[in-house]
Amino acid sequence: MGMFEVKVELANLAAPGRAEEVSLLVDTGATLSWIPREVLQKLGVTAFSKLPFSLADGRVLERDTTAVILTIDGRKAPVPVALGEPGEEAVLGATALEVLGFVVDPVAKKLIRAEPPRSANSSLRGFEDLIAGVDLLVGTTYVEQLGLLLRILCTAEWCTCLRPNQG
Repeated sequence: MGMFEVKVELANLAAPGRAEEVSLLVDTGATLSWIPREVLQKLGVTAFSKLPFSLADGRVLERDTTAVILTIDGRKAPVPVALGEPGEEAVLGATALEVLGFVVDPVAKKLIRAEPPRSANSSLRGFEDLIAGVDLLVGTTYVEQLGLLLRILCTAEWCTCLRPNQG
Protein backbone atom coordinates (compact mmCIF):
# COMPACT_ATOMS: atom_id res chain seq x y z
CA MET A 1 0.00 0.00 0.00
CA GLY A 2 1.37 3.36 -0.94
CA MET A 3 0.84 7.03 -0.68
CA PHE A 4 -0.70 9.02 -3.50
CA GLU A 5 -1.62 12.56 -4.43
CA VAL A 6 -4.88 14.02 -5.69
CA LYS A 7 -5.65 17.28 -7.45
CA VAL A 8 -8.07 19.52 -5.57
CA GLU A 9 -9.40 23.01 -6.06
CA LEU A 10 -9.10 25.43 -3.16
CA ALA A 11 -11.15 28.63 -3.03
CA ASN A 12 -11.51 31.57 -0.69
CA LEU A 13 -14.66 31.10 1.41
CA ALA A 14 -15.48 34.82 1.25
CA ALA A 15 -14.56 35.18 -2.45
CA PRO A 16 -15.12 31.80 -4.18
CA GLY A 17 -13.89 33.20 -7.50
CA ARG A 18 -10.39 33.27 -6.06
CA ALA A 19 -9.43 29.63 -6.59
CA GLU A 20 -6.41 27.52 -7.41
CA GLU A 21 -5.81 23.86 -8.25
CA VAL A 22 -3.17 22.14 -6.11
CA SER A 23 -1.91 18.60 -5.62
CA LEU A 24 -2.18 17.19 -2.08
CA LEU A 25 -0.79 14.00 -0.57
CA VAL A 26 -3.65 11.90 0.86
CA ASP A 27 -2.95 11.39 4.58
CA THR A 28 -5.77 9.79 6.60
CA GLY A 29 -3.58 10.09 9.70
CA ALA A 30 -3.84 13.89 9.52
CA THR A 31 -6.99 15.32 11.06
CA LEU A 32 -6.94 18.56 9.06
CA SER A 33 -5.56 19.20 5.61
CA TRP A 34 -2.30 21.16 5.60
CA ILE A 35 -2.16 23.76 2.86
CA PRO A 36 0.98 25.82 2.24
CA ARG A 37 0.58 29.29 3.73
CA GLU A 38 1.75 30.95 0.49
CA VAL A 39 -1.05 29.22 -1.49
CA LEU A 40 -3.68 30.44 0.97
CA GLN A 41 -2.22 33.96 1.03
CA LYS A 42 -2.36 34.03 -2.78
CA LEU A 43 -6.09 33.25 -2.51
CA GLY A 44 -6.56 36.03 0.06
CA VAL A 45 -7.38 33.57 2.85
CA THR A 46 -6.37 34.62 6.36
CA ALA A 47 -5.99 32.62 9.55
CA PHE A 48 -8.64 32.99 12.25
CA SER A 49 -7.31 30.64 14.93
CA LYS A 50 -4.23 28.80 16.14
CA LEU A 51 -4.44 25.17 17.24
CA PRO A 52 -1.98 22.57 18.62
CA PHE A 53 -1.29 19.46 16.54
CA SER A 54 0.34 16.23 17.76
CA LEU A 55 2.75 14.71 15.25
CA ALA A 56 3.51 11.01 14.82
CA ASP A 57 6.94 11.49 16.44
CA GLY A 58 5.33 12.92 19.60
CA ARG A 59 6.10 16.60 18.95
CA VAL A 60 3.34 19.17 19.33
CA LEU A 61 3.21 22.08 16.89
CA GLU A 62 0.91 25.08 16.85
CA ARG A 63 -0.39 26.12 13.45
CA ASP A 64 -2.72 28.81 12.20
CA THR A 65 -6.05 27.47 10.96
CA THR A 66 -8.78 28.76 8.66
CA ALA A 67 -11.39 27.37 6.30
CA VAL A 68 -11.55 27.15 2.52
CA ILE A 69 -13.90 25.77 -0.08
CA LEU A 70 -12.37 22.50 -1.20
CA THR A 71 -13.52 20.71 -4.36
CA ILE A 72 -12.66 17.14 -5.38
CA ASP A 73 -14.25 15.41 -8.33
CA GLY A 74 -17.19 17.82 -8.40
CA ARG A 75 -17.91 17.62 -4.67
CA LYS A 76 -17.49 20.96 -2.90
CA ALA A 77 -17.69 22.00 0.76
CA PRO A 78 -16.16 24.42 3.25
CA VAL A 79 -13.47 22.61 5.27
CA PRO A 80 -11.14 23.63 8.09
CA VAL A 81 -7.44 23.58 7.17
CA ALA A 82 -4.09 24.26 8.82
CA LEU A 83 -1.64 26.70 7.25
CA GLY A 84 1.49 24.74 6.42
CA GLU A 85 4.91 26.33 6.80
CA PRO A 86 7.81 26.07 4.31
CA GLY A 87 9.19 22.53 4.17
CA GLU A 88 5.95 20.92 5.43
CA GLU A 89 4.08 18.50 3.16
CA ALA A 90 0.78 19.68 1.65
CA VAL A 91 -1.73 17.01 2.66
CA LEU A 92 -5.40 16.16 2.32
CA GLY A 93 -6.55 15.10 5.79
CA ALA A 94 -9.36 12.95 7.16
CA THR A 95 -11.74 15.83 7.97
CA ALA A 96 -11.87 17.00 4.35
CA LEU A 97 -12.32 13.44 3.12
CA GLU A 98 -15.23 12.85 5.48
CA VAL A 99 -16.90 16.21 4.81
CA LEU A 100 -16.72 15.60 1.05
CA GLY A 101 -17.79 11.96 1.35
CA PHE A 102 -14.70 10.13 0.13
CA VAL A 103 -12.94 7.00 1.38
CA VAL A 104 -9.42 5.96 0.48
CA ASP A 105 -8.52 2.86 -1.55
CA PRO A 106 -4.80 2.58 -0.64
CA VAL A 107 -4.19 -0.40 -2.93
CA ALA A 108 -5.61 1.24 -6.07
CA LYS A 109 -4.28 4.61 -4.83
CA LYS A 110 -7.50 6.51 -5.40
CA LEU A 111 -10.42 8.16 -3.65
CA ILE A 112 -13.82 6.49 -3.81
CA ARG A 113 -17.14 8.25 -3.30
CA ALA A 114 -18.67 6.96 -0.06
CA GLU A 115 -22.33 6.09 0.16
CA PRO A 116 -24.28 8.75 2.07
CA PRO A 117 -25.45 7.69 5.55
CA ARG A 118 -29.02 6.44 5.77
CA SER A 119 -31.35 7.76 8.43
CA ALA A 120 -35.04 8.37 9.11
CA ASN A 121 -34.56 11.88 7.72
CA SER A 122 -33.14 12.58 4.29
CA SER A 123 -29.34 12.68 4.25
CA LEU A 124 -29.73 15.71 1.99
CA ARG A 125 -31.16 17.74 4.88
CA GLY A 126 -27.66 19.04 5.69
CA PHE A 127 -27.31 20.38 2.17
CA GLU A 128 -30.71 22.12 2.47
CA ASP A 129 -29.50 23.73 5.72
CA LEU A 130 -26.28 24.82 4.05
CA ILE A 131 -28.14 26.42 1.14
CA ALA A 132 -30.58 28.13 3.50
CA GLY A 133 -27.65 29.37 5.60
CA VAL A 134 -26.04 31.10 2.64
CA ASP A 135 -28.86 33.69 2.65
CA LEU A 136 -27.84 34.61 6.21
CA LEU A 137 -24.28 35.51 5.16
CA VAL A 138 -25.10 38.89 3.61
CA GLY A 139 -23.85 41.72 5.83
CA THR A 140 -21.80 39.55 8.17
CA THR A 141 -18.05 39.50 8.76
CA TYR A 142 -15.79 36.76 7.45
CA VAL A 143 -15.46 35.20 10.92
CA GLU A 144 -19.24 35.28 11.41
CA GLN A 145 -19.72 33.66 7.99
CA LEU A 146 -17.21 30.94 8.79
CA GLY A 147 -18.77 30.28 12.19
CA LEU A 148 -22.22 29.97 10.64
CA LEU A 149 -21.03 27.57 7.94
CA LEU A 150 -19.17 25.42 10.46
CA ARG A 151 -22.25 25.34 12.74
CA ILE A 152 -24.34 24.20 9.78
CA LEU A 153 -21.80 21.52 8.92
CA CYS A 154 -21.63 20.33 12.51
CA THR A 155 -25.39 19.86 12.75
CA ALA A 156 -25.81 18.20 9.37
CA GLU A 157 -26.42 14.45 9.58
CA TRP A 158 -23.91 13.75 6.83
CA CYS A 159 -20.99 15.31 8.76
CA THR A 160 -20.01 13.98 12.15
CA CYS A 161 -16.33 14.87 11.82
CA LEU A 162 -16.51 18.31 13.46
CA ARG A 163 -18.87 17.45 16.33
CA PRO A 164 -17.44 17.08 19.83
CA ASN A 165 -17.33 13.53 21.16
CA GLN A 166 -20.77 12.78 22.55
CA GLY A 167 -19.65 9.66 24.45
